[in-house]
Amino acid sequence: MVAGVVLGDVVGNLGLSKARMLDYCLMIERHPDNVDAALYGGFVGTYLNELDPADMERKEIPLSEVLPEPAGGVDTGLQPPEPPYNIGHYEQFPLAKELRFIAIIPNFEVSTADARAVLPKSYERKDVVFNLQRIPLLLRALEKSPPVPETIYQAMQDKVHQPYRSQLIPGLTEILRDMNPKTQQGLCGICLSGAGPTILALATSNFETIAEAILAMFEKEGVHCEWKLLNPAEGGAIVTRE
Repeated sequence: MVAGVVLGDVVGNLGLSKARMLDYCLMIERHPDNVDAALYGGFVGTYLNELDPADMERKEIPLSEVLPEPAGGVDTGLQPPEPPYNIGHYEQFPLAKELRFIAIIPNFEVSTADARAVLPKSYERKDVVFNLQRIPLLLRALEKSPPVPETIYQAMQDKVHQPYRSQLIPGLTEILRDMNPKTQQGLCGICLSGAGPTILALATSNFETIAEAILAMFEKEGVHCEWKLLNPAEGGAIVTRE
């Protein structure tokens, strides 16, 4: 979707800034954490701004997560609607240069609907506090160079979504429990990537050893995976011409 907006800007020679492209993206996709990361790159934090009541009433501005079909009327194609300005906000955070990212990708999918359905409708206060306490610590820990693995690992602990989604991903509980800086040299943190089933491991060294250990744990559950070693795309969406 971000690629489509960027392509439209280039093909139409619209000269849109990334901030304005963000508005167009958020007119369709209501997850700024996904959109901002793809558009701007790097380590970002995001939120949606409160829209003006008049904008909230516009049919072409979806209030659900994704607009399934054009809803602006028969002339939408001839007179495309323009989104309001400043729908979302983002901030880029520093990231220690030593950190690299290991993506473990199982050979099955977990639908977003299923991943949400297993989450409780309410949480105990202590579990919410547990997560909130770790957010500022994680931001600082990911910035610190050289990284302190145990601090990152502890700051990435979670009681809000991983315990519930583990029922959808065989072996997840054991992987999150047994893969830690004490058992795997170079490992700094590990988590379920979004709704899953991809696992994301942060590390500074021994990338293949860490990946192979996680793959072996999945194999015990009959799950085959591939893995990739990734670096942050600091520039986000970039258009190159040849």
